[in-house]
Amino acid sequence: MNDRLAQAGDPAKIADLAAVREWFEARWVTWNIVRALAAAGSFGCLIWALVVHGHSRI
Repeated sequence: MNDRLAQAGDPAKIADLAAVREWFEARWVTWNIVRALAAAGSFGCLIWALVVHGHSRI
């Protein structure tokens, strides 16, 4: 995505800056949500593993 954004050229010279931003932002938001869900899932797995480990030590 960064390469494609760089190919758009100098922001001062882009004719339709809104279209370039919309293209980039739509994909960035989607992948940011995926990353956030993956991080939350990983954290949930860590908490679950700690809970299970704590119960096995009793």
